[in-house]
Amino acid sequence: MKSIIVTADDLGLDPSINRGILEAYKNGLVTCSALLMNAPSTDEGIAIAKDNPGLEVGIHLSIVEGFSLRNIHSTITSKTAYFENGICLRRDWHDFLKCYLKGNINFKELEEEFELQIGKFKSHFNTIPFLNSTQHLHLLPGIWKIVLKLCKRHEINYVRLPKMTFPDRLWLNKRMFYLLPFSILGSYCRFSLRNTQIQTTDFMVGMQFSGSVTVDRLKFILSNLRTGTSEIMLHPGYHSDYLVKQLPTSYNNFLWEDELKAATSLDTKFYIESNKINLLKFSDVNTTEV
Repeated sequence: MKSIIVTADDLGLDPSINRGILEAYKNGLVTCSALLMNAPSTDEGIAIAKDNPGLEVGIHLSIVEGFSLRNIHSTITSKTAYFENGICLRRDWHDFLKCYLKGNINFKELEEEFELQIGKFKSHFNTIPFLNSTQHLHLLPGIWKIVLKLCKRHEINYVRLPKMTFPDRLWLNKRMFYLLPFSILGSYCRFSLRNTQIQTTDFMVGMQFSGSVTVDRLKFILSNLRTGTSEIMLHPGYHSDYLVKQLPTSYNNFLWEDELKAATSLDTKFYIESNKINLLKFSDVNTTEV
């Protein structure tokens, strides 16, 4: 039996992204969406989630690319107010990782930031069914320790963890060596989930073509699914000049509209139905091996 959970990341980031995610849910394959609590269009994202209870919404923990809810300059913030005039987290993963590797990130500040984001989410929703993060930075040692503690504290049952499997055609592309560290870190994180109530899906796919999942690439992903439950990460939306300008490192080459087409394609819907692939939410999955 093969099952998929199709998650749209970045709900709340921008009106153009919110609109695409809503369309991908109503007319496509998206069953879940990861909501940012510190983005320019978070309030609209919250409203979309409340107006569409069939869309399962979890938290997209913001480590970079958003306002700092602590609202004070610190080791986790940028000197540049790239979103309006607020105090912002570090602008991209390059900047964050450089500071992280130098030991210049204060983990206490980061934990306080995470607590504020989680608290804001819980002020609007009863539960947090799943968690992932911007640029998958929650996998980094030290940060993962904080995330694991917070998942236990706030009863977050699912967390996104990549897993590279061999032989697997999905990983054989030009991004393989870039993604290898994520897979290694993901395997370590999976091991640390043993003897906890926190789960992850058997497989996580979509990173191989992040920001450029076309109809053909999604069909390729579906045709190479393994037995078990796989989370497919997508970024459906409409092009945003604002995001490209403000966050060029992250979004300069993103093809949101291609991913929206993939999520709403009749071809992909037909492939799923004809191959009897189950389309699930996180809350539909009872047990998952880590």
